[in-house]
Amino acid sequence: MDKLFPILSQMKSSLDELEAIMIEEINQLNRPKINPVSLQVLTDNKSQLLSTIQYYDELRHREERGPGLQAPYRQQAKLFALWQQVTEQVQQTKSLNDKVEELLSMHMKRNQQLQKVVENVGASQSLYGADGEATSATTGRVYNISV
Repeated sequence: MDKLFPILSQMKSSLDELEAIMIEEINQLNRPKINPVSLQVLTDNKSQLLSTIQYYDELRHREERGPGLQAPYRQQAKLFALWQQVTEQVQQTKSLNDKVEELLSMHMKRNQQLQKVVENVGASQSLYGADGEATSATTGRVYNISV
């Protein structure tokens, strides 16, 4: 139990950091134009924190084996309270992750639609020349599309 409390505290701290990163990720994905470099930095930080959380969870499982403890630690008030905080934080980050997934899906759909528009521009326009043959004409239009 002496080692379990600091492990759970570290998990909680890492989950707090993860929540802050995910909120920033949502803020960036809510913008009409995404900064890919900034988003990649957030993704890298998120990945690192998830690895850290997994490491602490593995430590937690090892520490539980010795004294025969098991979450939610109902017999240990201090551990029980901290475990409740950890599980609440996990639920909050899961909710944030669902929002990130939704926003990413929206951006991907919009990008696919824009790609189709760009591919189809001028594809169906043809003119008939003096000899009666169809020729593709360049329209001279410029499309400034930012994603």
